Parts: sequence; structure tokens; C-alpha cells
Amino acid sequence: MKILIIKVGALGDVVRTSFIAQALKDKYRVNDAEIYWITDRKALPFFINNPYIDYVFTNENKKELKSTFFDLVINLEEDEENCKFSSSIKHEKFFGAFMNNQSKIDYTQESKYWFAMSMISQLGGKIADKLKAGHKKTHRQILGEIINVNWRKYDPFFRLTEYQRKMAKDFLRRHTISRSEIVIGINSGGADRWPKSLPVKKTAELINSLYGKYKARLVLFGGSNEIERNKKILELVKAPIIDTGCGNDLIEFPALLSICNIIISTDSLGLHIALALKRRTIALIGPTSFYEIDMYGIGEKMTSDSQCISCYKKECKSMNIIDIKKIVKLTDRLLKQKITLLITAYKEPNIGKAIESALGQNTHYQYDIIVSAPDGETISIAQTYAKKDKRLKIIKDPGKGKSYALNLLLKSIKSDIVILTDGDVWISNTAVEEICNLFLNPEVGVVGGKPVPRESKVIKYGYWANFLFESAHRMRKESFERNKFLECSAYLFAFRKNKLHQIPLDVAEDAVIPYYFWEKGYKIGYAEKAEVYLKNAENWKDWIKQKIRTGKAHETLYKYVDIETTPRAKTFLNEARGITWFLEYPKNFQETIWTIELIFARIYMWFRVFYDSRIKNKPYTDAWERVESTK
Repeated sequence: MKILIIKVGALGDVVRTSFIAQALKDKYRVNDAEIYWITDRKALPFFINNPYIDYVFTNENKKELKSTFFDLVINLEEDEENCKFSSSIKHEKFFGAFMNNQSKIDYTQESKYWFAMSMISQLGGKIADKLKAGHKKTHRQILGEIINVNWRKYDPFFRLTEYQRKMAKDFLRRHTISRSEIVIGINSGGADRWPKSLPVKKTAELINSLYGKYKARLVLFGGSNEIERNKKILELVKAPIIDTGCGNDLIEFPALLSICNIIISTDSLGLHIALALKRRTIALIGPTSFYEIDMYGIGEKMTSDSQCISCYKKECKSMNIIDIKKIVKLTDRLLKQKITLLITAYKEPNIGKAIESALGQNTHYQYDIIVSAPDGETISIAQTYAKKDKRLKIIKDPGKGKSYALNLLLKSIKSDIVILTDGDVWISNTAVEEICNLFLNPEVGVVGGKPVPRESKVIKYGYWANFLFESAHRMRKESFERNKFLECSAYLFAFRKNKLHQIPLDVAEDAVIPYYFWEKGYKIGYAEKAEVYLKNAENWKDWIKQKIRTGKAHETLYKYVDIETTPRAKTFLNEARGITWFLEYPKNFQETIWTIELIFARIYMWFRVFYDSRIKNKPYTDAWERVESTK
């Protein structure tokens, strides 16, 4: 199935429209959708690392598509050239603007609402501006309704290239900025159509206030038309600030924005790139629509107290009276992230060790702890600790399974970061510190810890456990260092709560959650010094039962995520490709024998996974299930 999207400008709109490519890929996944996109040459850097867009064309070479038949064409431009072109394309279904039989620009029914508010609306500029000022839908919602998708699931997609990551690292090194420092980006200019810029004096006041309160590293951004403006800002500020210059192209600009923990921006291209890069962002909005800007759960919107908000008047003065103190308060809110360490358990008489390790963390981060269990025995033990430490809260779940319990808890937990672990393991005393340090990078959406077997390698099942976990460690470390996708371990991993609302009950949470974030453009982190210690199965019956269940929990991933674009990490074929590692790991004759036995055990396990899932139709289901020899 071939889908053509025409979205040429403005550049900020191209960035925030990018979510529809993934939405359409998901909607037409069974039809093997291929996404073609026509855009402006200047916007090409936004598409370089987007896995959901297969082919990108510009106005200069779009004529190559004239002979291609498309199942769906979506034209989001209403200029005469693009309407003529889109109408000439052979297609089955069409959304957006087109040229009708009377050679006039017209719109499909579902897109009329959107185009009625455009700057070249046929209703006239003043009527269009009035409509824009009065509507209360976000840009994402409007476009999502046009193409009929669940728009809440998707964010603008922008993943940096390795070249851009290197550029960002070089900038940090040159200015001796460490990742542990607060870096705040100031992007206060704006285009000329409406007075969206924060005045020069206000910008200087904001910079001085932020430095006075946080002693943060401050970075100033600007466009090519803002050289004189930024020069005046630098003359007025008393705080140290790094000037990135006003000549950065669309490769450099996103790379430099990515160094920031927080970005304060007017309604401009910088705002949309910052949000696509998952940076916590404060949007300063004056004459343009407050409601149309979508912060995707990672930022705050702010307007002045003017009555002129969303007026779309060229003489609007609303940006002149924005309260700088309110901006600082919003910055404070974004910096104070709440952390919850969640321990899920079922009939764990030894849960005390898990709780003690959670309470005894050596970290500067403030966090609370929740123990969730369905049984009275576990609850009773946890309550003895809760009486001594107010950070610990006990919740009794209904006993329908781990994912079921997590879904209930996620509805009530208000934290920004949730760290998951189990009641039959314990974590190293720096686990919280190591995990949360990685979240200082706003691009990181999920962080996994490192499982460590408690068994010695001198017994077979201990050797198997060490072998498998060491193999997983190697793969996770390599994937993290190379900015590739990696799955986490359910024994210890964490995620940003605001981007996750529901976990499917027929798939492993540690497998599906990283996919959810990766598909939104987040990076998956691996904190190898955040260790979690566990006891593994010590007999064949328990070992094969546990491994089959784990394997089956990955077989239903295809129902929820795009495993074509991002293939599964845990598969039989991936294990087979690692045969060299299998042969290198053993150090003596006994370990070689155990390795050969493990190879056949894993082959049998994958056969059983395939047989149960595909032949007997017995997929993984969420339920509390004990493996006795691991306790």
C-alpha cells in the first residue's frame, strides 16, 4: 500500500506533522504501508533518521511520482501548485486540498475545518484568524481526526543522527558542560508574521533570573534574522551565557538544542524541534493560538495576562507583559521530578531484603517506595518496614497478575519516573542514582538495570544463568553505546510515567514498554552499574517452565508495536546468530559440556514457545505464578 503525504512548510509545521507517518504505518500495517512525503528542500534534515517515512521528495523532483499509483494521498498544502499536483496523482482515496472540476481549490469534507483557519483561507484572513483564536483543538488532534487515527498515541518524530550526537558532545566538551549540570536553552525570537518574540529586555531579565536561582548553564539560540536582537540581549545580561550564534543550519540547530535539559521558547521552529527531541519545554505564547500548541505531556504553556491572547493581530503587545517570575516557577516545576520505586510481589516471605535494599539507597535523589502485593503474608512483612519509614507505602492489588496490578497503580502514581523491581530480588545501593542519572538526558525514555545471578558458575544451572545474563549484558551495553534499540529486564527497569498509561495483559511489560518509547523517538538507556541480584531456577522443571513463559511473553509483541521497523531483540534467530559467543564463553571442558547442553535446552525452549503459541494457540497470559526454586 502506497501513501503520499504532501507537507512542504512552514518548517515548524513539517516537524509537528511528522507524527502522521507513524500513525498511518500503524493503521495500515497489515497492508505493508509505504510512506512517501513531499516537502521543502530545507526540511530534508528532519527526515534523515525517521524510520516511518520510506521516501522523501522535494518540489524539484516530485514529478518523478506522476506515474505512481497511490492508495491514499494526503495534501496538507492549499497553494495552487500543490493542489494541481495532488489532483493529478493517480489515487484511490484522498484527504486534504485539491483542484476541483472548476479549477478552483477545494477541500475534502474531513479537512475543511483545518483549512478554514489557514493564512490563505478562502474565508479571508480576518475570519480565519477569528476561527483560529476560538478553536480549542491541538494541531495533533485536528490532523489525527482528518486521517482518522488515535492521535493521542503519537508524537512528532525526530531522532538525531550519529553526526548530530557527535556535534552535541563536541559542544559540551568545548564549553566544559557536564551532563549532571542543568542546561537551559533560551529561544525567545520568532518569525515576522506576528509579534511572537519575547522582548529583548524581558529576555535579559529571564536569563538573569534563571542564573540567579539555579546557577544553570544558559544557552542562547537565534535565527538568521536575529543577529542584532541577540547582540542586544548579550549586552544586557549580567549572567554568563553561551551564545550559539544565529547561523546554525537545520543539522546544527537540533544538535545544539539537544544539549539542553529545559528549553524556553516562543511559538517558533525551535519550539517544535525541542518538543520533537523530547526536551522539557516551556512555550511562551502571545498572539497565536494557545490551544493549538500541544506539549505532549513534557512541557508547560504560558501566556501573558493580556486580553489580546490568540488575537492574530500584527500590532499585538501581549508578549510585552509576560511575567518572568511565572516562567521561573514553571521552570522550577519541570526541574522537580518525582521518583517512585515500585516493588511488585506475590507470596514473597523474603521480601524484606528487597525493601531494605530499596530503603538503603545511596543517592541524592528524593524518592518514595510502593510495595504492591495481593497476599496477606507479603503485605504484613512490608507493613513492619512502613511503620519505620514514611517513604514506604503498601498497596494490596486484586491478585490478577503483575501487569494488571501495574495498570491499576499507574492510574494513581503521580511521579515523573517510575522504577520497577520485584519482591524476590534486591538492588545495589546505587541503583536509583545510576538509573536517574541517565534520565538527566531528556531523550532517554526508559532505563534498564543489570541483572546479576547469585549462583556460582561451578554448578550447571548457575553456569547457565551467568552465561545468559552475561550475554544479555553484552548486547544491551553495545546497543546503548550505539544508540540502538534494546529490551530491558523486568527485574529492574524504569520509565517516564507521563508517556505510559496502559500495559497490555498478554505481553511482557519489560519488552513492550521500551518499544512504546523507542517508537516515539526516545532512547533506551542501560545503567550497567545499577545491579539487581536474583536467584535463578535450580532444576530442569522450573528452568524450562520459566523460560517458556518468558519466551511466550514476547510472541505477541506484533499486536502492539511495529516489529517490522524495529525487529524483536529476543528471538530464536538472534540467539542462533550469537553462536560465536556460545563457543567463546566456556573456559574448561565441564563448561563446554554445559554450554552444549544449554544450546539444546534453548532450542527445545524455542520449539515449545512456537508449539504453544502457534500450534496449540496458548499464548502468554498475565497471572501471578511462582517458580519455587527461585525463591
